[in-house]
Amino acid sequence: MTKLSSALTQSFSVAAMELGFCSAAWLFAEQVAAYGGDAQVHAMRDALGRTYPVLDAVCAAWLDGERQPVIDTKAVVAALQGAKKAVIVGFESSFLDALLPQLHDIEVHLLSNGTVDEQTWHRMLSNFDKRVCSVDLVSFQRLVGSHTAILCMVYGATEHAVHVPPTWLRLFGDDVRAQFRSFVGWNVLRRSMYVYPRWLVEVPRQDFTRIV
Repeated sequence: MTKLSSALTQSFSVAAMELGFCSAAWLFAEQVAAYGGDAQVHAMRDALGRTYPVLDAVCAAWLDGERQPVIDTKAVVAALQGAKKAVIVGFESSFLDALLPQLHDIEVHLLSNGTVDEQTWHRMLSNFDKRVCSVDLVSFQRLVGSHTAILCMVYGATEHAVHVPPTWLRLFGDDVRAQFRSFVGWNVLRRSMYVYPRWLVEVPRQDFTRIV
């Protein structure tokens, strides 16, 4: 794994950008385990875990016997009940693939985060066959209203705080709180991170109407 650590770091960085940290982490854990068993998952955790805390937590889950993420779409659908539009903050391909078919009549908008170039961003959205529209931090204001919910990907939750993508800080505020129906956090990483959560920010749990 030492010889491969540089290549793995580079490839995971690309995968995380296009799939999401959690989705990419589960994919890498599965593929590395298929190649070399749990020993190689442990080695990958040692090599990449300090740089990518979500991958570190997923590897820990894998080594504890978990073989896939928990994707509870029913709870998310229930939390979005009554909304006609949803703005999603944070990108996790595996979770969105499972959720979108369940949202039937809800118009879905994905907030661009500025870290992905335009060509890559459009390629990512094309995987959803026009089911998802792109919106940025300026144009999302046109979606304000009592029928629009905000759904944010959350990476681990405690009694008082959650970890979210940095884009959340640029979207959420007291003025925004009053403009939307609800603020739902979808906890895609049901484990505490063992190392400092780089790439993410900690915010109060009370920012959200509900954590799923």
